[in-house]
Amino acid sequence: MKSFYRLICQLLILSMVWLPYSAQAGMIATDQVLASATNEANRDKVRDFVSRTDVQKQFEALGLTAATAGDRVNAMTQDEINRIAGKIDSLPAGAGSSGWWWAAGVLIIAGIIWYFWK
Repeated sequence: MKSFYRLICQLLILSMVWLPYSAQAGMIATDQVLASATNEANRDKVRDFVSRTDVQKQFEALGLTAATAGDRVNAMTQDEINRIAGKIDSLPAGAGSSGWWWAAGVLIIAGIIWYFWK
């Protein structure tokens, strides 16, 4: 049994000498992790936007196939992706709807309630 332990010790010593120490540990800053996650999220947002059917129809009207548009998105730099993702966030959700219709509806309902109350 003692020879077995000696053999294991010799193998461990040899492996420590011959195998390179390539593992490194270091601190990763929070802003680096956040920037990486934000970059990936922005790239996914642009890919999702380009894959929408209404956007693909608009591309086809302009003479661009969906595959070509996807290739162009993949070829963009991260700054371009971040700029486009910011513009996607600022687009209106409804087709040009503004808040005055909502306010007008509330005023009409309030006027009807006031009329019947008095």
